[in-house]
Amino acid sequence: MSVDCLFATCDIVPSLDPDDRMPVEALRRRGLNVTTAIWNDPQVDWGAARLCLVRSTWDYHHSYGEFIAWIERVSARTVLKNDPAILRWNAHKSYLRDLELCGVPVVPTVWAQRGERHRLAEVRAARGWTELVLKPARGAAGHNVMHVRADGASLEAGQRLLDALLQSEDVLVQPFLDSVTRYGERALIFIGGRYSHAVVKKAFDKSLVVGDEPSMLVAPTGEEMSVARRALAAIPGDVLYARIDLINDADGHPHVSELELIEPGLYFAVHEPASEAFADVVERELAA
Repeated sequence: MSVDCLFATCDIVPSLDPDDRMPVEALRRRGLNVTTAIWNDPQVDWGAARLCLVRSTWDYHHSYGEFIAWIERVSARTVLKNDPAILRWNAHKSYLRDLELCGVPVVPTVWAQRGERHRLAEVRAARGWTELVLKPARGAAGHNVMHVRADGASLEAGQRLLDALLQSEDVLVQPFLDSVTRYGERALIFIGGRYSHAVVKKAFDKSLVVGDEPSMLVAPTGEEMSVARRALAAIPGDVLYARIDLINDADGHPHVSELELIEPGLYFAVHEPASEAFADVVERELAA
């Protein structure tokens, strides 16, 4: 039996994150045949679906090469959203450089390439950053993200992590912006290219399941909306869904910390109209 829409997930949440079940139910209420499948399950017939949506594939960064191969394989058999080229572009945080080249303010970053040697104490001194954040260039759900504090023990632990990561991957070193704890990291969600809603994210949240704890709905400022729209316009292609995470600098100006186009939590539970808006764009995609 053919499937209208298949939501790709992972074996951590085989029935999808509770949040992602909301648009599934919205689509089913419209009479569409919607199902789920674990992205790396070799038994799945992806070609049986008219459309495949990458949703709760939150373990892809542990099997990056396999995931990129899966993108190519599935997109050869059905329509994959977001588009394969965008998924590949977004899988490495070097996309932040592309945004910056387009004039989008992004969190200042020292780019540490695989195999290089970087001393965090020297980075702090050269940049004037008291506290740091380490992020793998390929990662999700806060995996191996570390807040390096000003004390010596934290700096030593951060150096050990950086040295270990650089043996196999690229790493971003950024300043810790304390607005993330005072004001919060704001996540602006766009569906079908149109703004939907925004939430305050929990700082350094490593939780995979979005639907377990409701986040707080917020109204973005005009400057936040402007930065988010500029980031959206800089994406090399159209997107069905996007989440743009912003952090304020010391002067209160928002900068892009992450542009999430692969498997972002879209926080449907805090803004129920978003599920119907998502169903609308899926229906339009199926009718195209």
